[in-house]
Amino acid sequence: MSGKKLFKIVGISFIAIIIRSMLQLLIPSANQTVLQPSVFVEKGTLPVAFMIYGTLAFIAITFIFILIHKGMGGGRISKGLKTGLIYSLVWTVFLVEPLPHGSTIDLFSYPLADSIVLLFLGLMTGRFLSESSPKKNHASAITIKSILNITILTLFFTIGRLIQYKVFDIYSMFEQAQVRTLIWVICTGIIIGLMFEYLNHTINSTAFTKSLIFGGIIFGVNLFFFNFFLPLVLKVDILDLTIRTFVDTVSVTIGCLIINVKKRK
Repeated sequence: MSGKKLFKIVGISFIAIIIRSMLQLLIPSANQTVLQPSVFVEKGTLPVAFMIYGTLAFIAITFIFILIHKGMGGGRISKGLKTGLIYSLVWTVFLVEPLPHGSTIDLFSYPLADSIVLLFLGLMTGRFLSESSPKKNHASAITIKSILNITILTLFFTIGRLIQYKVFDIYSMFEQAQVRTLIWVICTGIIIGLMFEYLNHTINSTAFTKSLIFGGIIFGVNLFFFNFFLPLVLKVDILDLTIRTFVDTVSVTIGCLIINVKKRK
């Protein structure tokens, strides 16, 4: 990779975290008493930690966007907009997860702020780091086959979540609000399935490698950086975050593998 391209990646990511930091100032503080403020908040170093971590997170996501764009057809702006939109959808569904410290304000403000930044990141990646390419013939309509694929991914994501709730007892509202939590789990599985249906064709490799790339990188790396934003602000159990990130990633990857192997037969 050329130094010029790397400079663009870092520059776009740094501007993105500046925008996100400015939007954070507009979000009203939620009066939650479940979790204590993080050590960064207590020591007054949150702005610096947020800028450093956010820049690294957006650099990683920009690399993922570049990877996705290589397999997509269409113009640069179109690629960026579509990628930003689908990641905004995924971040939004994870941001509305039922959790004890959640607030009504957070359910609207954080998805809006993060979506704005992800759209910016997608558009800038498309404009400055991608190339236009011929449109590819990929069926966008929902078919019986795509519904089956989405169902498989939803099933495996749900199994993974039930293991987390029942075996690992992760931080959640599962015991207090089982129906609400399960509805969220199913809706999240469907969103992940839609993401898979839209992006899996952009990966040109074997069934195993395709599954690892989607589950482990396109979904998993993004999920890792998404989850570990939280410890910057609140005192949370790092092991809990690690378990949920790992199990979600593995369950989605296994679902992808079953679908991709099935396609090869």
